[in-house]
Amino acid sequence: MPRFPLILLLLCATTASAQVLDHYRMLNHLDNYGNLDLRNKPYSELVSGIEIKGNLNISKTQIKSLPKDTKIEGSLIASNSSLSKLGKGTSIRGYANLLGSQIKRWPNGIKVGGYINLTDTPLTQLPNRMKVNGDLSVIRTPLQKLPEGLVVKGNLYIGGSKVTEFPKTMTVEGNIFLGGNRIQKWPENLTLGGAVAP
Repeated sequence: MPRFPLILLLLCATTASAQVLDHYRMLNHLDNYGNLDLRNKPYSELVSGIEIKGNLNISKTQIKSLPKDTKIEGSLIASNSSLSKLGKGTSIRGYANLLGSQIKRWPNGIKVGGYINLTDTPLTQLPNRMKVNGDLSVIRTPLQKLPEGLVVKGNLYIGGSKVTEFPKTMTVEGNIFLGGNRIQKWPENLTLGGAVAP
């Protein structure tokens, strides 16, 4: 077979495998509890206005963004996915596990009811006055500074990140796990419920 048609065939196959998940296709992946499991599936895009009654699992998918006003009544599992953007008005009642995803910036106004795991992401920015209703992990990220007025209801994990200074005001109701990071500047106003572990 000539080389050019073979390359064209491969390109067409790749394009054809990337699909938008519409409401009809969604029914094939929902369980009785309202969980939507798309792990390892060929979808690249979610339909706008999507509402999930349970958990949304997009691990190991090519889905790059959550549409505006996405509502997840359970948790978001997006580990090792292409996810790089959360749409404005996104609401997650449970936790958000984004380990190994492509998130660079956490937008303002995103509601998450539990922990936020941003381990092994290219994260560089978190919004000022960010509130986390559980643990926050920025382990092994290029993040250089934590946001002013950060509130973490659980533990804070920063090991392997570029964080060497804390903001002027910060609240951590659990423990701070430095994971070997050396902090050169501590908060003037630190509310700490637990201990600091080196």
